[in-house]
Amino acid sequence: MLRFGFIGSAKSKNNEYGLPIGFAYSPYQSIKGLPRKDTAVGLTCAACHTGQLVFKDKRYIIDGGPAVTDLGQLTFALRAALAQTALSSKLPFFDGRFRRFAKAVLGTEYNDLTRVQLSKELEGILGALIDLPAGIDVTEGFTRLDALNRIGNQVFALDTGRYGNYVNINAPVTYPHIWTSSWFDWVQYDGSIMQPLVRNAGEAMGVSAEVNFTAPPNEGRFASSIPMDNLHWIEQQLAGKDQPLVAKAFTGLNAPAWPDGFPAIDKAKAAAGAQLYDKHCSGCHLPALTPDIARGKAPDAKFWENFGPIRWRGRDGQEKQTAESVLYVKIIKQNHMGTDPAQGDVLRNRTVDTAGRELARVGEASPGLGIDVDVCQLKADKTLDMIHISDNTMQLFALALGATVQQTINEWIRSTGADRAKIEGDRPNCLAAGSGYKARPLNGVWATAPFLHNGSVPTIYDLLSPVAERPKAFLLGDPSFDPVRLGIVTRTVDPKGKTYDRDGYFILDTSKSANRNTGHEFSNDKREGVIGPALSADERNAIIEFLKSI
Repeated sequence: MLRFGFIGSAKSKNNEYGLPIGFAYSPYQSIKGLPRKDTAVGLTCAACHTGQLVFKDKRYIIDGGPAVTDLGQLTFALRAALAQTALSSKLPFFDGRFRRFAKAVLGTEYNDLTRVQLSKELEGILGALIDLPAGIDVTEGFTRLDALNRIGNQVFALDTGRYGNYVNINAPVTYPHIWTSSWFDWVQYDGSIMQPLVRNAGEAMGVSAEVNFTAPPNEGRFASSIPMDNLHWIEQQLAGKDQPLVAKAFTGLNAPAWPDGFPAIDKAKAAAGAQLYDKHCSGCHLPALTPDIARGKAPDAKFWENFGPIRWRGRDGQEKQTAESVLYVKIIKQNHMGTDPAQGDVLRNRTVDTAGRELARVGEASPGLGIDVDVCQLKADKTLDMIHISDNTMQLFALALGATVQQTINEWIRSTGADRAKIEGDRPNCLAAGSGYKARPLNGVWATAPFLHNGSVPTIYDLLSPVAERPKAFLLGDPSFDPVRLGIVTRTVDPKGKTYDRDGYFILDTSKSANRNTGHEFSNDKREGVIGPALSADERNAIIEFLKSI
C-alpha cells in the first residue's frame, strides 16, 4: 500500500487490521458481487487530505494537506491481485496463492467446503469489477485525481446502471488542502459548492457509499449508507467551535507551521516578501492569514473586512442571509488565469441523463432518478437565487449532483428525525458551474506542492517564473521536499511516450491536454494568463521566504 503513496498506520484498538491512514472498515455493508452483507473497507476524508513531506530522511505528516497517492494504480493493482488469486483457485496443484488467501480470510473456518464457497464469492466480486467501464484519456498519477468526473461516474453511471452517463477520466487535479476552508463562502476547491454537508456527502457518494435509486419516491428513494451525523461532526472539528469574525481567530484545523527542523526563515527577506505579496498577490488571495491572525494575537483589520453573511433570494423572492459570517473568497475567471481549462470544462459542459428511458418491452418505461428539489444557483450577475431541479435528459452535471446529494440528505433527515438546522447549518445549497477558480488564502501553501489546480508546476519558484522557465516534464510520487524553491524536489525527465518511469514514478508531461502548466504567470508579455509583471530572482525568493512564515 505504501508504494501507492499511502501513509502507514500501526495496529491499534481502533485500527485492528493496521490499515493505512484514510482507510476504515464498516460491518454489514453491501458489496457488489457478494450475495450478502459483510465488513467492507473504504476511504475516509483522510485518504485524500493527509499530506506528507520528507526532508533529511525525516517524514512530516501534514493534517489536512494534499495526499501523494495514486488511486488509479491502486485500482489496477487490486484488480490484478483479485484476478490472479481467482485464477489460482482454478489450477490443480498450482493453487498455492488462493490457498494462502483463503486461510487468511477464513481463519479457523478454513476447510474444503468454505474454500470452494470463497472461490465462488471471489468470482462474483471480480465479475462485478470487470463489467464496469474504466476509460482513461488522461492518466492521473501520484498526487492527482479526476475527482469531479469520478464522482459523476459513480453516482450517475455505476450506481444507477446508466452507463451512457460515463465519461473517461480527462481532468485530473491535485488534492486540495482543507484547513480553514470550513469558513469560506465557497467550500469546494473549485468554487462550485457552498454548503459543507453537500460537499462532504457528495464526496462520500463518490467513494461508493450506497444510495437507493430504485425505491418508490418518498418510500426509500435516496436512502443511503452515509452517516450524515459523522460528516457533520467531522466538519465541526475542522471548523472549530468559534466563529472567526467574532473570535478574530480560526480555532479549527489550521495550516502547519514551518517546522523547526527546516532551514530557518530569513526574517529580513520575508519582510520584503510581505510587501511584494501585498502588491502582487493579495488582490486575489486576500491579505495574508498569518499565524498571528490564526491564533488571534494580532488581528489584521484588512483581513476581517472580507467576512460577511451569505445572501440569497428564496423561491418567494424574499432576501435571506446566514446568521454566521464567512470569508468571501475571490473567484477568478479561467480566461484571466490562463491555466489548463480541462477541469473547469467539466462543470461548464458535462451533462447527465437522469430522465426515464424505454425498456426492451414496448410500453414499459423506467422512471427517472426522481430528482425533484430546490437548490440555489449562482447567476451571471453574481446573485444567488433558488431554482427547481428535476429529471432531464441533458441536465447540467453540477446542478444534477447538487440536487441528488440534497435529496439524499433530505431522505436521511426524514428517516432519522434529525434536526435539519443543526445538521445543515443555515447555509443554502448554492451551486456554481464553471464560474472560475477559487483563489483561497495562501496560509500553509508551502506544504501543498505541486501547484496549479492540475499539479503541473513542482515549486513556488517555478510558479513565480515565466512559463518558458517551468519544467516541461517531471516526476511525481516522491514526497522529498525542497525548502529553497518551496515544493517537491524536481526531477525532470524526457517522457519518451511513457507515463511512468522504470522506478514507478509518474511522469507529468505538461505538453498534454489537461496537464498544461500555462497561466498564473508573472511576465512583461501581454497575453492570456499573465497576472503580474516579471519578477526578478531576488523578488521570487523574497515572496517564497514570506510564504514560509504564513
